[in-house]
Amino acid sequence: MKICVASSRQSTLALWGRLLPASAAIWFVNGGSRSVQADVLMMSGVWAFDRYGGRPDREAAQILPNTRGDGLPEWIVVPPFRPVVERDGEFVTREDFAEVSPAHYAVLRSLQAVREEFGDSVTVVLDLSLLGMDDPNDESTPASVAQAIQEFLAG
Repeated sequence: MKICVASSRQSTLALWGRLLPASAAIWFVNGGSRSVQADVLMMSGVWAFDRYGGRPDREAAQILPNTRGDGLPEWIVVPPFRPVVERDGEFVTREDFAEVSPAHYAVLRSLQAVREEFGDSVTVVLDLSLLGMDDPNDESTPASVAQAIQEFLAG
């Protein structure tokens, strides 16, 4: 599987490039996801559900068809949230996931879902602006995603 990290902010790409593992499977594009030839686009549900269907799911990534002809890849993967439980009328992150970064969980589960659905011969775009991760001052998110990608590529 090939993974493209896209952002129109060069400073964000520089940060992600420094923190993500060096791998032939990962490359960086200064621009939006429309500038990349890919099979799958990873996109937050905030942007995806109204356009492509689906609904929030804490446990599993969703793979949605893109039939809109909008210039984006044929498939959209919507990352899950960390699992929650109801405690005293409030929803809280399940204890076994409390120490897991939301970005790590979202990206790892999304890449695993893509592999399960399509195998390893696809290209996935992580459009940082469409994932809410396009902040050049945030090192914790790319560090968490780097761990998720390393874990994914090793598995």
